Amino acid sequence: MKVMQIVADGSPGGGTTNVLALTEDLLDQGVDVVFASEHGSYAIQEAERLGANVCHGLRFFRSRIDTQVVTQLRKAIEDADADIIHAHGGRAGFAMVRGTNPKRLGRTLYTVRGYQFWRKRFPMRFLAERVERKISRSVFRTVHVSQSDQNVAMNRHFVADHGDSVIIRNGIRLSDIPVPDLSSGEDEVSRLHVAVLGRLTLPKNPHLVLNLASELASEGFVFHFIGGGDMEAEIRLRAEEEQIGNVIFHGDQSRTNGLLKMSKCGTFLMASLWEGLPIAPVEAMAMGLAVVISDVNGCTEVVRDNVEGRVAPSENQAAFAAALRAVITEPDLTQQMIESGKQRVASEFTRTRVVQQHLALYAECLATS
Repeated sequence: MKVMQIVADGSPGGGTTNVLALTEDLLDQGVDVVFASEHGSYAIQEAERLGANVCHGLRFFRSRIDTQVVTQLRKAIEDADADIIHAHGGRAGFAMVRGTNPKRLGRTLYTVRGYQFWRKRFPMRFLAERVERKISRSVFRTVHVSQSDQNVAMNRHFVADHGDSVIIRNGIRLSDIPVPDLSSGEDEVSRLHVAVLGRLTLPKNPHLVLNLASELASEGFVFHFIGGGDMEAEIRLRAEEEQIGNVIFHGDQSRTNGLLKMSKCGTFLMASLWEGLPIAPVEAMAMGLAVVISDVNGCTEVVRDNVEGRVAPSENQAAFAAALRAVITEPDLTQQMIESGKQRVASEFTRTRVVQQHLALYAECLATS
C-alpha cells in the first residue's frame, strides 16, 4: 500500500508531530509513504530522515486561494500515484480537494486537527465554514481527533452523518518520554517550574500566561516557554518591557529537545483558547507532571477535572492562578491525579492504537472505492 500524507504547516508543533508519528509508524508497518508539506520545512526534513519519499517545492502559504499550490499539488499527487491520499488540516485539505482528479476523491481522507474558524469575523468565518463543508463532502471520510470536533461537524452539516466521520485520537510512544528531572529532591520545588510547551500563537493564549507569570512571581513560580511561533517576538518584548523576570524563553525546539526541557519542570500549563486534541498534555501526563489545562474543545477529552489534572475556564486568569497554586498546596491530590494521568495515557493514548485504526480505515477506503 502507498499512502500520501499532506500537511501544509511543516513547522514544529502538535499537528506536525502527529503526522510525522503516523508516517513513522506506517513505514514500520511496511507502508510506502509519500510526504508533502511546505518546501524546506521541519516536517519535510524529518519525513525524509524517517525514510519517506518527500515532495519538494510546494508553497502552501502564499494565500488560501492560491492556485499555484493547487497546480503543484496536483502534479505531486499524480506523480505519487498513491493508493490513499490523506490531508491533515484545512489548508492542506482544501488544496487536496481542489488539486485531486475527481476519480481519486473516493480514495482521499481528511483529518481535522481542531476547527479554526471560531474567531474569524463575517464573512471570513462564513467562507471558512463553507471550505470545511466542501472538503468533508468531497472525501471518503473525515477523521476527527476529538468528539467535540465531530459534534461541530455534525451540527454544522460538514458531514452528512456519523458514517462519514470517524474519531481517531492522537497518541504517543511511551518510550519517547523522558523521565522528569527532580534533581532538587523536592517535588514542591519542581512543581513551581511550569512548562508551556507549544508554539507561541494566538490559540495558545501566551498573553494570559504572561499575566499569570506576573501574578505568581512573588510565590516562586517560573514559566518556561518551550517553542517559537509568530507571537514569540511580541511576547518576549512584553516580558522585557514589563520586567516579568520569572519567564524563560527556550525558542524553537525539536520534539526531543522540547520534551527534555519539559522534563526539567514539574507542572504543565496549557491555557489555550481552542484546540483539536492536544498531544502536549498527553506527553506531560506520561512524564508525570502535574497538569493545568483550559476547558476548551478536546482538552477535556484528555484531562478530566480533578481526575488527571486541574481544568480552568478559558481566559479566566483567576481560575488558572488558583489551579496552579493548588498544585503546590494540595500535594496529595496532585500526586493522585498524576498517577491517574499515567494510567490513562497507557490505556488510551498510544501510537500503536492510532496506526492500527488508520490501517483499518485505509483498508476500508480501498475496499469501498
